Amino acid sequence: MINLRKILSNRDLVREKSPLIHAITNPIAINMVANAILFQGAKAICAEHPDEMEDIVKISDSLSVNLGNITDSRIKSIELAVKFANKKNIPVIIDLVGVGASKLRYDFAKKLLENYKFSLIKGNGSEILAISGNDSNAKGIDVGEKDKTNGENIEKFIEISKDLCQKYQTSVLITGKTDILVGEKEYFLIENGCENLSKITATGCMLTSLISTFLSVTNPIEASILGLLILEISGEISDRKELYSFFVNLMDNISIISDDEICKRAKIREGKF
Repeated sequence: MINLRKILSNRDLVREKSPLIHAITNPIAINMVANAILFQGAKAICAEHPDEMEDIVKISDSLSVNLGNITDSRIKSIELAVKFANKKNIPVIIDLVGVGASKLRYDFAKKLLENYKFSLIKGNGSEILAISGNDSNAKGIDVGEKDKTNGENIEKFIEISKDLCQKYQTSVLITGKTDILVGEKEYFLIENGCENLSKITATGCMLTSLISTFLSVTNPIEASILGLLILEISGEISDRKELYSFFVNLMDNISIISDDEICKRAKIREGKF
């Protein structure tokens, strides 16, 4: 049975340790990603020059890599950073942005997964279908209508994720209206959030950075649950018609949301294999 209070205690650990979180993300999202990390009491660095990857990873406590807005330079930097992170044994998240829409991103993601170790693979339904070799209906970097997580296909997504977990010795997070988090022996369905989170840029990237922040002090399952609840419940509290006002209030709530509010609103179902 999930112990939410124990998971929430990782917030105090982050504030106490102030870990350095290295996020290689796309330029569209850098500001929001760095702030989401800082708001948790951690330090952020978004370095991406290939020649400094070894130095930066050496002093970092976790790493996230994001395939959005990919460039030749960022491809080189991502592989070097993952290589050095594996050597240092620090946790790494890969965010599979756009692998269902681009052969370049798909091929690069497969290369990384086949050659390096990741603590968590994250993607929407279309991205996870693509990387697992299934038909994907990606709409650019967004999930296709047929690939959205819903009551009819959740079991299918759990099985696909379970196979990926076994193949790559990792955990898998599929984001959507129902978030599906799968580990070696268990899975979790999280049903928090609001529609407006999909209407502003970089919320998925911020989620990756939040998870990476908590991954510096705990395991991928606890880190993912915590990141999801902070972002999605903050979205619920902030929800309003005006999207820019929603965005500003979302950022505020990510920085101040209380443990009690999270416990009161969390919608989590747990299953075992």
